[in-house]
Amino acid sequence: MINAEMGHVKTIEEFQKDIRRQQEEAHGKDYCAIHDAILKYMKNCNSYMELGTHVGGTAAVALLAKPKDIYLIDVDTSRYRRFLRPLAESYAKEHNINLDVKECDSRSLACTNVVDMLVIDSYHHPKHLTEELDVHGQFVRKYIIAHDTSVLHGKPNESLYKTLVEWGKNKGWGVIERGTTNVGYTVIGKK
Repeated sequence: MINAEMGHVKTIEEFQKDIRRQQEEAHGKDYCAIHDAILKYMKNCNSYMELGTHVGGTAAVALLAKPKDIYLIDVDTSRYRRFLRPLAESYAKEHNINLDVKECDSRSLACTNVVDMLVIDSYHHPKHLTEELDVHGQFVRKYIIAHDTSVLHGKPNESLYKTLVEWGKNKGWGVIERGTTNVGYTVIGKK
């Protein structure tokens, strides 16, 4: 993923629109299709958590949905702090959103919260994803969305999709939607 330059934007709306433009110019059409899935399913959610915030493209999408609570988790929040943080904090205050950003390992119990939606876009390895799902899955009430479930590192690879589906089968979750264009995304929900 590119390190988008976002210093010129002044609002969350501009941030979300421009980061999507930059990422899709760099990575191709539908790279950000996950943004549309987040907006679609956030209509039924009051709380959101994301593992792997990076610059904050999907976090901006969640903010625009105006849930009651947003939790952002990453091992390094420096890119988020540089660009999105000032806009996010102001927007959250204006719209009465509890915004909590933590810098920690996404597999840590210290990062857990009870939420309606969990988005996972952190370290793309099946073992790591399984560990995140084992830690956080029990606290998710409605949806888990994972990015990069069709392509990894520029090559077709469904290992994250298979990991998500297998974990879900054992925990009472099932696939609701799967986007396979570009890197893909998968949405699972409780049965």
